[in-house]
Amino acid sequence: MPWPDFTELTFGFAFLRELEQHYVLGGKFPKAPEFISQGAEATKGYDVEVTLDGSTPVFIQLKRSYVLVRNSAREIQDGLYSAPKVYRMNLHKNGKYRQHKALQGLEALGNAVFYVTSQIHTPKEFSDAYSAGTVVSQASAMFAPNEIVLPDDTKDHHVSFKPNDSFGYVYSKEPHQFERKFQSFDSWLPTIGQRARSAKENRQRLEKTVEFLKKKRRPRDPVLQMIRDQPLEAQASILAYFILDAQLTFVKT
Repeated sequence: MPWPDFTELTFGFAFLRELEQHYVLGGKFPKAPEFISQGAEATKGYDVEVTLDGSTPVFIQLKRSYVLVRNSAREIQDGLYSAPKVYRMNLHKNGKYRQHKALQGLEALGNAVFYVTSQIHTPKEFSDAYSAGTVVSQASAMFAPNEIVLPDDTKDHHVSFKPNDSFGYVYSKEPHQFERKFQSFDSWLPTIGQRARSAKENRQRLEKTVEFLKKKRRPRDPVLQMIRDQPLEAQASILAYFILDAQLTFVKT
């Protein structure tokens, strides 16, 4: 049950870079908390309100999936798949799947929240996808947290899938099949564009998001002290990183 032959950091960088360059209006998206200061606005020609207007805040948790290459894999032995390769995305069990539940809660507030995981194996596959600009469209699989329903919060669970299938499995002792909302990139990207809102609406949504995430920390938590004087967008980004291990970016399609 090998890991793919590239790091999660490498995969995450390639995915976000390609998403920005090829699928975002103007080839560039601003990512909280790296918003320009007031002093830079005159020369840069835009500010945070411009960034928020007509955009979609997107929370992405980047992962690598195990690559099952042998017929002895449980998913094949149990008859779910006839042959390799099968991909397996692990979920964090800590705190009774606290992180997964928080991602589901964030999605339930109306946010765009996604697991993005690899569905390639070798360095050559990764290099070819990077050179061809297909890391996002072919080398990645997207899942919404709320489509991954855990049968319990005490046992080990993971998601098993094959690229472009219309279904996946929440797998523990017994597999539970679920319908994939985003079986391909072509079904994923349009949903982001459909969520675009005005600056006012995005700010209201981020305020609710920040309050939701703050409740996941203790009152004297250092992270809460860290965000005290930060802009709203930076607060959301920092909290998402420390609580959800997720990246917040703003996409304009």
